[in-house]
Amino acid sequence: MKWVLIIFLCFGYVQAAFALNPGEQAIHWAMAERNGALGAVAAAEKRVEAAESDLRISRSVEQDIRTSKDPDAMIVAREAVAVSELGVREANALLKRARELFSKQESILASIRTAVSEYGGHGAMVIPISGEVRRSLMGSVTASDVVLPLRVGERVDVGANSSAKLFVAGGDAEVELSENSSFTVTQDDTGKSFEAMLTQGFAHVQAKLKHYFGKKFEVRTPAAICAVRGTDFSIRNFEGGSRIEVFEGTVSVRLPKSEVSVDVHAGEGCDIYKEGGIQPVKILKSPWSKNVPSN
Repeated sequence: MKWVLIIFLCFGYVQAAFALNPGEQAIHWAMAERNGALGAVAAAEKRVEAAESDLRISRSVEQDIRTSKDPDAMIVAREAVAVSELGVREANALLKRARELFSKQESILASIRTAVSEYGGHGAMVIPISGEVRRSLMGSVTASDVVLPLRVGERVDVGANSSAKLFVAGGDAEVELSENSSFTVTQDDTGKSFEAMLTQGFAHVQAKLKHYFGKKFEVRTPAAICAVRGTDFSIRNFEGGSRIEVFEGTVSVRLPKSEVSVDVHAGEGCDIYKEGGIQPVKILKSPWSKNVPSN
């Protein structure tokens, strides 16, 4: 039994020692996104080539039919050319969007690398993905279009049609913030403990590693306190409380003024009301679903 305990302790230590810090995790994520965007560019280029080939064939057929002076065949040939021309325009528009996305992902990756080089990558890090993302600390509000470390007490506000991503808690957790969300880091002890407050909006949380000794990861809302254990879950504020949906692992949920917690497991969800009470709900498969409480 003694040796089993020693091995278990060592395993927990190894997990902690070799976990990527937020900066490293952010770089890995950004490289994957950049590579995916590069693949989309390659696919779009092939589509342009195919569309241009179709157009050349259509025009060649049209030219052959023109010499035959067959009016009905000419109508069909012209329609085929028009369809091919539309296909080329659509393919080029797709290629333009793919290249813009690749350029954006390249910029995000470069910004992350600069931030890690200048500030280190051990604390929480926020990455603006789209739209307007603002940061505020002690009354000072700034628009954030570059990657910077997220300080304790700093609030991230995500505007309409916008999104942001955070890498936190020693690199073993990610938080995706949807539009109209406000997220504040209240404690960040570089991997030993992390606490944050979601005052409004919707967050998708992935805590990839299991708890190791001394580790704490909590996300709070005005209605609930969620203690995370190796979990993939979402949390959404609504007027009367908060909704928790768990997709993997377990989230321990309790009311702010209560010491009694309820474990919510994978495939389960619950509504937590500000005035008190926890009600089970049926969750949807997508963590970015519009599974909004009716009340």
